[in-house]
Parts: sequence; structure tokens; C-alpha cells
Amino acid sequence: MKFLESSEMDAFAQTLTTGAIDCVIDFKMETYSSKMVTSEKKLWKENDKSVMWCERQPLGSYEEVVMSASPSVGHNHRLRHLSERSCSGGSDTDVDDYCIKDSISRKRLYDLTQVLNCSFPDHDFSNTSSEAFAFVNYNDMSRIVDSKMETVVRDYAVRREELWGLIEDAIVPKDCEIYSFKSQFEDDPFTEDGCMWAIAFIFYNKPLKRFVLLTVRCLSGRLDNTSEVFPDFSEDEDETQQK
Repeated sequence: MKFLESSEMDAFAQTLTTGAIDCVIDFKMETYSSKMVTSEKKLWKENDKSVMWCERQPLGSYEEVVMSASPSVGHNHRLRHLSERSCSGGSDTDVDDYCIKDSISRKRLYDLTQVLNCSFPDHDFSNTSSEAFAFVNYNDMSRIVDSKMETVVRDYAVRREELWGLIEDAIVPKDCEIYSFKSQFEDDPFTEDGCMWAIAFIFYNKPLKRFVLLTVRCLSGRLDNTSEVFPDFSEDEDETQQK
């Protein structure tokens, strides 16, 4: 998996960081090729032989992702899970669709964890459960991101079009599988001290052989401002004692 540099994405991330309101925003929008590098091929072959890897792994709850991440959705508003069968019919296609969208292949799970490993090299997501991921549709995903960002980023209404334009150019969302990631409360950057909330989504476009990772962490700004609140008087004290 190779990181694909984008000066446009880097510049946009910087504008969001400088526009943060009463917090520190750690925003990532990164593109990766899905083609395995040599080390990944070796690791995948080792996992492929493991009896612990079932053919398919269960995914997490889509409704739980949307409800927990977006307070604007009321408790009485029921969202249709991507894996629910359509009320318009009960064909075999519906049954197959139900099974596929409630689970994930072991290869796809490996790919998703590798994207996180590449983006956060100081952490290891290799043993992340498949239930930490869930399918989401583009409309709900974009609404979640917008609702979070508009509360912590100055003039986000102006910047949002640029954000989704960059996503469109990089990955073509309508052709993607989109996964949310929910921390399992282990040692990861989404649960560390000072992280007030975090959201993470991974886009996969099979024809383009490409992933895009979109993560936002809202960090408390108190630690960064400690020096301003409590200035360092040690040097002044030393000079007074010498006099």
C-alpha cells in the first residue's frame, strides 16, 4: 500500500487547522494505492494460512454509527440499514445483498487496517475487529462530517465545497464502498488523552485501486495554551536571587 501525495489535500488540511475554534483540529485526508508492497504481501500470506481467519467477518452497526456521531438525528428517526432487505421484494438477490453488506471479506478487513497503520505509524491496528467497521452511505457520511466540522471550524460553510470537491476528484464516492471506523477503546489516536471526539471514514474505489482516509480528531486546546495561562517565571526568579 503506497501513500499518494497530494499538495491540494495537504493545503486544505492546513486551512482547517488554522480555522479551529477553541480546540485543536487534527484533520487527515490521505490517498493510498491498494496495491500491496512486498512486506504487505508477506504478512497477508501469513494471515491467509491462519485458521483464525474466517472467510467473512461481521461488520458493526450502521445505525449505531449514524446515531452516535450525529446528534441532529432524533431518536424517533429510523435509518434504513444498508443491509436491510428492500420492502419492494424478497428475491434471492435481496438475500445475497443482505449477507454481503452485513459482513466483510478478510482481505478487505486487512486492507482497512493497513490504511490505518500507514496513516498512524505509531499505533498498530492489525488486530482490529471487523465490528469496528461499518458500511455507510455517502449522504449520511457527509452529513456527519459537516455537522461535526461546522461547530469547530471557522467559516466551514465556505470550505465544505472544497472538501467534497477534493474527495470527488480523488476517489469518486458514487463508485466507492465507504466504511466508518469506530475505536475499540484500545491504545489508538482516537481515544488518547485530550481527544474530545473523533470520526473516521475510509473510501475504497475498486476500479481505481485506491483508498482515501478521512479522519477528524477534535483535541482539547488547554494543554497547548498552558504556557500562556501559567507563564514561566523561573528565569526571573534566578536573576533576582543572583542580585
